[in-house]
Amino acid sequence: MLEEVRRLTHLVDSLLAISRTDSGQIALNFSTFPLVDLIQEVINVVGILAEDKDQTIRIEGSNQIAVHADRGILRQAILNLIDNAIKYSPPETEIRIEVAALDNQTAEIAILDQGPGIPLEEQSRIFDRFYRIDEGRSRQMGGTGLGLSIAKWAVEAHSGSIGVQNRESGGSRFHVRLPQAILS
Repeated sequence: MLEEVRRLTHLVDSLLAISRTDSGQIALNFSTFPLVDLIQEVINVVGILAEDKDQTIRIEGSNQIAVHADRGILRQAILNLIDNAIKYSPPETEIRIEVAALDNQTAEIAILDQGPGIPLEEQSRIFDRFYRIDEGRSRQMGGTGLGLSIAKWAVEAHSGSIGVQNRESGGSRFHVRLPQAILS
């Protein structure tokens, strides 16, 4: 019962977030911060889930790569992506998070997991609301089909883009690209 209450609470929170974004009720509070700091903050929240599966999370990248964004909104997007990487990667695997400057204007966060990957025919739809690749598997793991659509909205609200590719070695590579900022 407690698990079902937790799942329904998460669903209601996600629906409220989407409703607020659709109605324009969310005002973004911008600040400039290093992406590595934000990722470490997210790992402090979900790291226990990786520990329970004996997974390792490794961050690579410079603390000098920064963005000008709403930290809380962007944090939710990254949290959703890392949470999915943990859920869908097998025990005793590594989840790698890479922070890089693609050029002087674009920062990229890449989250590489060792999960089952995303079938090519599904990749264009996984960011749609309520879309789940495998209804049974997603529900069993607590998915509502809203996490990736919320992540997409959050990234696009910051003039960024989000995408996914399958890795040759197995698993997925999700990327978030955002305008890069200068730390002062």
